[in-house]
Amino acid sequence: MATNKYVIIIQANKQDVSKAVHGLLYGQELHEEGFEVEILFDGLGTQWPNEFSKADHLFNPLYKQVMKTGIIKGGCQACSAFYEVAEEIQEAGVELIGAEKTGGHIPFAQYMKEGFLPIIL
Repeated sequence: MATNKYVIIIQANKQDVSKAVHGLLYGQELHEEGFEVEILFDGLGTQWPNEFSKADHLFNPLYKQVMKTGIIKGGCQACSAFYEVAEEIQEAGVELIGAEKTGGHIPFAQYMKEGFLPIIL
């Protein structure tokens, strides 16, 4: 069964900038081609919105461009608290999301129930 819905979960740490950037690029491309796509920051990936939102970051223009599309849907509430970046992620314009039944983590099962295909980087 083919899907037109994708959830891109960026878990890349700071040494894996290429994974984080490609998450943005894949999301942007899928969006431009008419697919439904949502990008989430999870785990160590919750550190990226703050990094990408810095004006002098190499990939700040890409981040701003992808933010304008509205496909960046959130960052894991539990992980951002654990890595102490909850305030920074919100200042970067990313909403914190989490399901109560999963301890504040992203509602992964809900995405699967709604027919999203996960891409985890």
